[in-house]
Amino acid sequence: MIKVFGKYRYHWQPELSFTIIYWCLSVTPIFISLALLYENTQISTSSFVLFIVFVVLVWLGFQRYFEISEDEDLLLSRGLVPGYAAKTVISSITKVAVSKRAIIIYDDRTTKGRIFYMRKWPKKYFIDTLIINPNFKGELILIGQLDHYFNSYLKDKKQH
Repeated sequence: MIKVFGKYRYHWQPELSFTIIYWCLSVTPIFISLALLYENTQISTSSFVLFIVFVVLVWLGFQRYFEISEDEDLLLSRGLVPGYAAKTVISSITKVAVSKRAIIIYDDRTTKGRIFYMRKWPKKYFIDTLIINPNFKGELILIGQLDHYFNSYLKDKKQH
């Protein structure tokens, strides 16, 4: 969770297969650039361009985050992964399933849900902010093995 320009951003990663494919493709230009540098004794424009492509892809890889709009009924998920980056109406979310490593968001458009991998504390703050939002009408489900990780959720649930 990072506060940028007055808005909170909750960083996420897509499914593991998308993540591995993306990072393999983003690291490839730097290796090609280094191979071109090894073949030539001077820096060529093609190796410079490939290095710039590598830097841009790495920067874009870290631009995956959620933003919960405070004044509108919107959940923005930013990123370049097709099917994951979109505007979601908070009132259309039917269910949010929380596991130890990920959350699954079900809405009217995606019946199978979308899996977002998040670290422990940004996920907790994201879920807390989403549940408190007055437009949220869905349900929160804890999936997986109930252990000490979920105790913070269960204590909050018993208080309400």
